[in-house]
Amino acid sequence: MRNRFLIMTLASSLLAACASQQAAQAPAQGVTMSTQGATLVQGGVVTDVRDVTVRGGGSGLGSVVGGILGGIAGSQIGGGTGSAVASVGGALAGGVAGQRVEQDRVQNTATEVTVRLDSGEERNYRTEPGDTFRIGEPVRIVTSQGIARVTR
Repeated sequence: MRNRFLIMTLASSLLAACASQQAAQAPAQGVTMSTQGATLVQGGVVTDVRDVTVRGGGSGLGSVVGGILGGIAGSQIGGGTGSAVASVGGALAGGVAGQRVEQDRVQNTATEVTVRLDSGEERNYRTEPGDTFRIGEPVRIVTSQGIARVTR
């Protein structure tokens, strides 16, 4: 991901160096430079719109709480070395279970738009809440500082 960003930034910078003054003023498509860095604008057409469920990453609290509870429960099994092994196993299992529970509780719905770029490449983008796009609608993909947005 980092290499891809560096390559995109370098390519954007090279394209910007070659851009004419006219293209830098109000491009429909291309690269512009500002004090904020390079901005890449690509044209395309919406080919698919669908709602998707996005699982949240969570805060890690579920893993910690699950690990503690699993460790306590595991320590109650056996004695001596067996208790220590059960305690570690319980902590690991509890941590995994706690993480899973937290991720299942932290999910939301987003809209994903598939765009066929003018270059022929198809890419998927998640749109901002409230944005509505229709299949066949012309759009622009504005990429700035590594963040791509679908706009009209």
